Amino acid sequence: MANKRNLKKEINAIASALVGEYILTREFIPGVDIEKANVILGKVMTLRREFVARVGANGGKDRKQVKAYYKQLKNDFNAQVDAIISDFEEITQA
Repeated sequence: MANKRNLKKEINAIASALVGEYILTREFIPGVDIEKANVILGKVMTLRREFVARVGANGGKDRKQVKAYYKQLKNDFNAQVDAIISDFEEITQA
C-alpha cells in the first residue's frame, strides 16, 4: 500500500485536473450549459473532500482488512472519476 500522504496527493492531483477540465469546458467550448458544468464542478469538490477523508479511516487493524479497504477505496474513486468524465463528455456533445 502506498502511504496515506501520497494517496492524498494523487486524489488532489486528479481533482485538480478535473477542475482544469471544468474551466476549459466552460470557457472554451461554445454552447456548453453552464449550470450543468457547475453541477459537475460540485461533484468534483465532493469527490475530493470525501476521498481525502476516507484515506484516514483505514478499516481496522487487521492487515487484510486494511488492504481490502484501500483496494475498495481506489475502485470507488476510479468509478466516480469515470462517471465525472462521462458527465463532461455529455455536456460537450450537446
